[in-house]
Amino acid sequence: MPEPLREDLRQLLESLPPGRLLGPCDASHPVVWMSDGPRGDAVDRWKRLYARRCETGLYPLLLEYPDDSLEPAGGDHGRDADAADYFRRVWRHGESWPPFPRWPGLAAPASVVTGVDVHAGDVASAVVREGLARCLALVQVARGADVPAALNWPGMTNHMSAQELSAVLRSWEDRFGLRVVGLGHGSLHVSVAAPPTDLHQARVLAAEHYLACPDIFFEDLGADWSTYPEGLMRRHAWRFRWD
Repeated sequence: MPEPLREDLRQLLESLPPGRLLGPCDASHPVVWMSDGPRGDAVDRWKRLYARRCETGLYPLLLEYPDDSLEPAGGDHGRDADAADYFRRVWRHGESWPPFPRWPGLAAPASVVTGVDVHAGDVASAVVREGLARCLALVQVARGADVPAALNWPGMTNHMSAQELSAVLRSWEDRFGLRVVGLGHGSLHVSVAAPPTDLHQARVLAAEHYLACPDIFFEDLGADWSTYPEGLMRRHAWRFRWD
């Protein structure tokens, strides 16, 4: 049987627009709430909930669809998975990977990371403005990168597991100030506070993007191995789509 919700969480959920509680199904599973449909005030609500995430322990998400097949998962959300191990393994088994003669290792972390919350809010506004996600969700996770694993998100299951994706996102959180903002059926929207400033490191990061999501050049039309790294140096929003 699930444990009763804390009183402060119960009051928060009661203050939200019409929605449904998907979890917890037992004491080991996270609280997961989803709105019943798109919200005209999605950006404002997302920003308010994001500002309170450390207080509530609930991380807000923008969802493209209210009927996503999410199955809240218990456990440690794959925290034993490692991004470098994943990239190295996929690189070794690939036939035609990015233009490096050997595994180059992870891209170097940013020396200074500032404006994390500002960029997250900007990306949330853009995602809603472009009609890419207008439904709301809340997930009980310690950090946004844990969301795919906590939800058993199936958006990239033809390529990697939800636990592997969360491991990659945690690494990008630590190195570049990434924040998860929204999900579609097979799309992921994140903000980035500190993109690479060195072209070589941008190329290494582009390799990481390619190994995590081989369709990146289809999402970024006109991009290739010469233009995509340069774009990464300017962008504070990354979008991924898996077929």
